Amino acid sequence: MYAKHGLLIKCRINNSGTGNTIIVEDGCILRNCIFNIYGNYNTVKIGANVTAINAIFHLEDDKNVINIGEKTKICGKTEFACLEGTEIIVGKNCLFSSDIHFRTGDSHSVLNLSGNRINPSSSICIHDHVWIGQRATILKGVSVSENSIIGIDAVVTKKFEENNIAIGGNPAKVIKRDIDWNTRRIPISDS
Repeated sequence: MYAKHGLLIKCRINNSGTGNTIIVEDGCILRNCIFNIYGNYNTVKIGANVTAINAIFHLEDDKNVINIGEKTKICGKTEFACLEGTEIIVGKNCLFSSDIHFRTGDSHSVLNLSGNRINPSSSICIHDHVWIGQRATILKGVSVSENSIIGIDAVVTKKFEENNIAIGGNPAKVIKRDIDWNTRRIPISDS
């Protein structure tokens, strides 16, 4: 593990493998986070000035990557599960509520009637400045573009390539376009 000047408070690392790396950049505050790494040559990189509370980073198999971009805020329990050499990439300045789940794979095999596996794992990409609401689930192969919002209880199962959208539902779909968000509560004008 390599930590520059980040602050890790009551964090736990369970490592079963070789060549695994955890990088925590300057200004990070990680509280009650768990790193479960079962495999070899896996990497978790937490960018500068990230805050994470009760995050679980679970990497299984070899050569997985979880990369959290700088200034991202993970405000409550969030699970990142990365399997079979995939990646979970989170951009800069994202905001996560709580009880959020990321899964790049199914953990078990689904077979066709010929006995061939038909459920490969696939990477996830959340671009810069995405706000994810409480209890959202982000599944394998998902990509969400910049300046977007994922609503409460959304189940995201596909790529969303438009910027500035709000998505929600199960399965998630675009529910609003031409939006942006800000962490400050800006007064609504009377005009």
